[in-house]
Amino acid sequence: MPQEKGKNQESDKLREKEAKKEERKEIRRIEKIKKGKDKRMKSYRKYGRGQQKHSTMGMRSCMQAAGAVLLFGLAIFFAFLLHGNAGFTGAMGILAGVCAGFGIRSGVKGFRERERNYITCKVGLGINGGLLLILVIIFIGGF
Repeated sequence: MPQEKGKNQESDKLREKEAKKEERKEIRRIEKIKKGKDKRMKSYRKYGRGQQKHSTMGMRSCMQAAGAVLLFGLAIFFAFLLHGNAGFTGAMGILAGVCAGFGIRSGVKGFRERERNYITCKVGLGINGGLLLILVIIFIGGF
């Protein structure tokens, strides 16, 4: 009898251990569902493709484009306000050009990210490239 009692206690401990293990698995599965990482619970679009995130470097490129456009706009505003006598407007233009150059670099890097939405890369490249072209034309026309 004492041997059977010991075996029953061991089997009870094993059952409790397995139950706890299953409970932890269930908790992890529920957490995955809450975060949207469970493949069975994901919503799929047409042809089985899920929604893609925007490229992080593309978003950075768009932010740099906004900063460059803001600097360029401020340079034009101050040049108009001070009738062309402001020396720091040229520095603001150069800074806008540098910012646009880094924006182009970020946009190109954004295309290297896998399974992302590249629209922000395209928009950032377009705005930064156009602004850089305008700044180069102004610089060449100044001589």
